[in-house]
Amino acid sequence: MNRQNKRVMLLFSLILVIIPMVIFPSRLGLPLLSGSAMYMLYEVAFYGVVLYLFRREASLSTLLAGSALLLVYRMTLGAVFSLTIVIMYGLGLSVAFSLGMAKYLPAVLLHVLATPFVMKRYYLNMAHDLSPVRRRSGETGSYSPASLREDTVPQGRRHDERSKSPVVGRQFEPIRPQPSIGDDDNQFEKAVMYLGEAASVKLAVLTDEEGLSLARFSRSNEDEDLWGPLAIILEGHNRGVLNQYKRGGDPEKIDITTRNGRILVRRIEHVILVVLAEHDADETLLIRIAQAADMIRKYMSERYSPALFARVEERYVSYS
Repeated sequence: MNRQNKRVMLLFSLILVIIPMVIFPSRLGLPLLSGSAMYMLYEVAFYGVVLYLFRREASLSTLLAGSALLLVYRMTLGAVFSLTIVIMYGLGLSVAFSLGMAKYLPAVLLHVLATPFVMKRYYLNMAHDLSPVRRRSGETGSYSPASLREDTVPQGRRHDERSKSPVVGRQFEPIRPQPSIGDDDNQFEKAVMYLGEAASVKLAVLTDEEGLSLARFSRSNEDEDLWGPLAIILEGHNRGVLNQYKRGGDPEKIDITTRNGRILVRRIEHVILVVLAEHDADETLLIRIAQAADMIRKYMSERYSPALFARVEERYVSYS
């Protein structure tokens, strides 16, 4: 979780402590609760339901870990609130902690209801780290785009696809254009930053054909290093479907709308641009993507010789 999100969480936590402290000891017509383990079970079940709605693909173990995390956070809020009423009202520690943690219903309800939303970003980051795609990379935490692509192809088709000749599409050895150190006129960076000027853009990543990032922009908690390999997988699957129906060729534009937003993938010669945007992104975003693609294409033609890519293609086809 980045520094800004931590500050927001601390701010809301402070508000959640102050509000019940101001109204204490008024109970707002609510009774004092008696201590019961059932209430804690209901609380954990509530957290589990809300977290499931936040991320429906999360596993049961992730939901349980997230619920436990939220329970710890809520109990921490109750402990801080208990200390404040000890200081403000001179109550004994045992009485104050029993009120703040379980019995004083106005504070308990406020803390329970608000906790999932205050901790939402932290939970989503944790759920992402525990996801199967993330764990597939192993202990180093680095992604292997080749292994990701390999795992998505059914076992029975791998040998057939490798033995085909000539190779359909751009499945040749990747070239990674790397701007020189100290280059202040890096159009790769300028292109993705230009896309980031659109308010609907949450993430823009320019990647080579192995899924390694060349330039990136992000205003979200998405993992930029994951989207390069995923863009290659999307392109590969679409190419495979087209080949099956004898409509072979490289898909140059992919536009997918999901529950969480919009994914746009653009093939620009030997690099791939992937953009993650909000649902409400309009046609001006497509114009901006086209302009960014022109910047990238022009930069590649000026800085990198086309013969370099041609030699790689010829070498790969000859090996096939």
